[in-house]
Amino acid sequence: MTRVAGIILAGGRSQRFGAADKALASLDGVPLVRRTAERVRMATAELVVNCREEQAADLNEACAGLDPTMAIDSAPDTGPLGGIRTGLDATDAPLAVVVACDMPFVDPSLVEFLAAEAERRAADAVIPRLEDGWFQTTQAVYRTETVSAAAEVVLEDGGGRILDALDSLDVHTVGPAELKRFDASTFENINTKEELDAATAKIRAQRSGGE
Repeated sequence: MTRVAGIILAGGRSQRFGAADKALASLDGVPLVRRTAERVRMATAELVVNCREEQAADLNEACAGLDPTMAIDSAPDTGPLGGIRTGLDATDAPLAVVVACDMPFVDPSLVEFLAAEAERRAADAVIPRLEDGWFQTTQAVYRTETVSAAAEVVLEDGGGRILDALDSLDVHTVGPAELKRFDASTFENINTKEELDAATAKIRAQRSGGE
């Protein structure tokens, strides 16, 4: 099996969340970024955390024990595509799963499936496509070298859309029928403090149900 890195995107400004750094927000007593990183790390060989320079120390501490590589944006505020390019450049793994830091219910078995599909098909990217047609580009697997190069071209031209970088590459999508066998919560993300509270309640209910 090809070695797969896990890249967590944590460099966004999270304006809907307020002044605090969303990645460090407590989700049932655990930093949000760590919740996500722990689940990604279950299915990957190494962990990379993409962030802005001023976040690095706190995020590194939040992920203590997971041995993260901190991939600091050389050009902050270039959106998810900039974060993806920076994260890909921080690993020599041939494949990388990219997951936004605000997806604490990411399903490790889906990560493994996407990586296996990328290897089997020799694809540059394997991206879930949801029932509404949305491409879930921040819970997807990318071929490190080709996607990094394509992202650099788009960014240098002043663009920032992930799909623009993938336009000339070999992309395979995984549709709703295939996604049904994975945890339906995998794509849930947290944008507001109300959603954080709801996720905390969900975790506590799951824990109570297992006791």
